Amino acid sequence: MKAKPLLYFILLACLLSSAAATSPGLPENKATRWFQQEYESYLAPGKSDQTPPAIYGVSVSPTVLKCGDPRSEINAYIHDQAGIEMVYADIGSRMNLMLDLDLDHRYTGYCGSNLHAGTYKVTIVAIDKSGNAARDETARLTIVDPGDLNGNRIEDSLEKQKDENLKVIVLHDGNLSGLPAAEKLEVLPASSVTLPGDRLEEISKIKGVKGIYQDQKLKVMAGPGSGVSRVGADAVRESGLDGKGVTVALIDTGADANHQSLKDKIVAFKDFVNDQTEAYDDNGHGTHCASLIAGGDGVGIAPGAKLAVVKVMDREGACYLSDALKALDWCLENKDRYGIEVVSFSVGGDGPSDGTSLLDEACDRMVDEGLVMCVAAGNSGPDEGSIVIPGDADQVITVGAIDQDDVVFELSSRGSSSSEDIKPDLVTLGVDVVSALAGSKDGYSSMSGTSMAVPRVSGAAALLLQADPDLAPSDVKRILLKTADDLGAEGPDYVYGYGALNLSRALSSTTHRTAELRAPELESVELSRDEGQVGDAVMIEARAAGDIKAISSLVKGPDRGLEIPMDDFDMNGIYTARWETSFWTPGSYDINVEMQGKFGEKASLAVPFYLNPRM
Repeated sequence: MKAKPLLYFILLACLLSSAAATSPGLPENKATRWFQQEYESYLAPGKSDQTPPAIYGVSVSPTVLKCGDPRSEINAYIHDQAGIEMVYADIGSRMNLMLDLDLDHRYTGYCGSNLHAGTYKVTIVAIDKSGNAARDETARLTIVDPGDLNGNRIEDSLEKQKDENLKVIVLHDGNLSGLPAAEKLEVLPASSVTLPGDRLEEISKIKGVKGIYQDQKLKVMAGPGSGVSRVGADAVRESGLDGKGVTVALIDTGADANHQSLKDKIVAFKDFVNDQTEAYDDNGHGTHCASLIAGGDGVGIAPGAKLAVVKVMDREGACYLSDALKALDWCLENKDRYGIEVVSFSVGGDGPSDGTSLLDEACDRMVDEGLVMCVAAGNSGPDEGSIVIPGDADQVITVGAIDQDDVVFELSSRGSSSSEDIKPDLVTLGVDVVSALAGSKDGYSSMSGTSMAVPRVSGAAALLLQADPDLAPSDVKRILLKTADDLGAEGPDYVYGYGALNLSRALSSTTHRTAELRAPELESVELSRDEGQVGDAVMIEARAAGDIKAISSLVKGPDRGLEIPMDDFDMNGIYTARWETSFWTPGSYDINVEMQGKFGEKASLAVPFYLNPRM
């Protein structure tokens, strides 16, 4: 066929630009696709080219990453006389695009450390402009658990204690047998067990074991206060809401059911410390928090809410990680029975979190099960990166503390998170907070810490759920964060998060929902073709709107899958990805597009595709 003159190509570009400007009804994705086809038709070499690209000089640096490390750089020299159309590295079934920014045939891409620990094959795929493809699988990338640097599935700190009986948590695939006196933890899944140190290696080699971790100590996030504080009673009174119909689970030191502030508030009590059946509190921390959530006398944020009290912290305000995991299990098992919709968890570890702890993972899974998780940022400030577990978990609401003058509590833990996302999520009053005193009928005392801030946010969540029972945990998080009063540096920051809880504004949003507060939406997914031959390129387009963190397409076929990131290059709400089908098995495929919102929202749409053998 006679080649089109250059004038045609220039005219084509002008016409398309004019059409896009004067015809608002023109579907952008179809115009883009047609222009791309014409552009490639003009520039692409003839079909007589059968030579695939040459790939050489492949390197990965560093070849070993710890979970939480920044990233590895992948380089490869790629040459093809016809010109290169696309290069990517497939690592752990995730596509990492590679680019030749210096136009010297050296293609560079990056792979983050957010993969499970293990050694991964680095498959580099290059496609030329004639559709010929080549791949190289010589490189490897190893991801290691920071706590298990030698990769033997035993936390390094445990290997130095071979002569002791050790309290450990064994993470497994859910089908583990052979552990002596093991207590199963469903939320992960895992098992809690005490073992002699010299048996760790034996247990680590059992089929299904993913890792053995120290059953670390956790503590409450509070200390004594010295003053009088404001509470949210005015905002609650103005709204006409009180949390009625919502149950908040309090995981803490218990609660004193005999205090007047908590009369008839506790609908369930579970004691993992002393196995008592009647609610009590031998520390005082839990009673203080319980009253801030649902207490009477103007103390509680949601005085009409009910409490399911789970005692896991002992009289010293401490517990093991396995106890906390058992408490989360109990909340899941009983959420329908008691109407649990919110979990208030003012408990955390001693040191900074890297977002990979078992407790972080468990708390995110609680949110996946439909529960709002409010957790403490910790009292390890003012250093940067001092958020404690489980405050670095992605989907929880991590709460820091301020005083009555909106100044951050000196010890309130600061972000960022390990993924450099904003943490804490928001702050509220946590200094000299007055609440019920355990062991008294009507006494009150003050305490300070991020522990005191968490129950206030938990109570606010209960009010939102009373106002709109259809809110998902991500909706509650989005509303609370986007209605907060900005403090500190303009915009979200690592000290105040999105700002200070504004209860009045949050509650008014349930009846006057602005566009800014609406959940992001994945509207549609289209493919450039419904079927094709091996080697054909498939363009995937998704239309979405709102506060979007990431969109990716998951290609699932007869024998493999691939996650392809999608981008909105021209900021028009259409996210695109390109799937190169070279080296794929013919058969039926599902293209599943998954959207993740900025505040934990999730949505997905799937479309079918059929891949035929190359003719």
